[in-house]
Amino acid sequence: MPFYKRGFLYLMRKRGKSVLLLLIFLFVNSMILSTNMILHATESTEAAMQEKAGAKVVCEISDTANPITDKEAEMIKNLAEVTSINRMGQQSAYLTDLAPVTASASTEPDNLKVSLLSFDDMDTDSPFADQSYRLTDGELVKPETKYGAVINAGFAEYNGLQIGDTLSFETENGKAVTVEVIGEYLTGNESQQENNTLAVYRMENQIYIDNTAYLELFDGSGFYKVSAYTGQPELLDPLAESIQGILQDKADITTSDVLYQQMKAPLTQITRVVSLMRLLTFFAGTVIVSLLLCMWMRSRQKEMAVFISLGEQKATIFLQALLEAAAVFLIALLCSCGLGSLAAGSLTELLLSSVETGVSLQVSLQFTDIALLLGIGSGVVVIAVLLSLLPVIRANPKDILSRMEG
Repeated sequence: MPFYKRGFLYLMRKRGKSVLLLLIFLFVNSMILSTNMILHATESTEAAMQEKAGAKVVCEISDTANPITDKEAEMIKNLAEVTSINRMGQQSAYLTDLAPVTASASTEPDNLKVSLLSFDDMDTDSPFADQSYRLTDGELVKPETKYGAVINAGFAEYNGLQIGDTLSFETENGKAVTVEVIGEYLTGNESQQENNTLAVYRMENQIYIDNTAYLELFDGSGFYKVSAYTGQPELLDPLAESIQGILQDKADITTSDVLYQQMKAPLTQITRVVSLMRLLTFFAGTVIVSLLLCMWMRSRQKEMAVFISLGEQKATIFLQALLEAAAVFLIALLCSCGLGSLAAGSLTELLLSSVETGVSLQVSLQFTDIALLLGIGSGVVVIAVLLSLLPVIRANPKDILSRMEG
């Protein structure tokens, strides 16, 4: 009779033992599959987090007379590791039809000017991003903004401006540009300024504009600061070196991935704990299954010794035992996959309630999780069967029969 037929007949004859082995495999497989699903979810979350964590290289000029040019900023933007840049400029200009907020009687030109600060994206790198200033109405300058301005609420009230109104600026050399009010803000410190503060230095006269308007008004003036963002935080140092090669000594280069590290910390904690759980499950499962199979194989030693005495190869005996365990393991694998799909939502809630990640963590059953379970579980089966059959494989059939008879 072929070994595979003997194996299936044995499983059918020993239903109690087969069910017990099935339950053990189901428990081990469920534990391994759960850990695989969690690890897969953390890997996916970390990959998505790298794109959104705001890891950046900050370039700030060391001499106001030598700003970062638009050409240099474009070279930084074109670097392979850079996903986006935020150019920041600062100049002063006159208002063509309006008046700056001031309590000073000074006749100096600076008491007739406003301070213009330009950004590509105020949501990612500005006093509003770190919540130093508060937007009270409208929206901030975004990458798609063209000729927009965010003004102080005090400046808006002083000049009777509302969202959608326009105001114009003019430089000393006669260049002018008109922008639309898209937002209003407050700093919270407007009332704490001294009366003799010149207009250009007052908080009410800080006006934020987009770089399209800035470059048209101050063509060639350059930027005092450029932030280069990357979706690969691990490449921050090489990126900083590349940018340093472009700017040479005109800017101080620093890197920042604080937000990424803060978001990554709880994920790293989860990964370590779950990896340890998977390792312990592998060893515990191997030991438990091996002990159970050893007990069974001990009661079957006479049967196996008879087969070997009749000319059956020890390799065939091993294959029969492996087939029996593998058949039960595959049934348990299918059952554990069903349980894994049902438990995915509960695992997500459990993780998010126990550890605050600050990011979205979605646990789900993936094909890679099943493939990994198949690989790890197969290792458990092979090792357990091999350990349980060692006494039979190493011993002489005659010795086994003599011992069993005695």
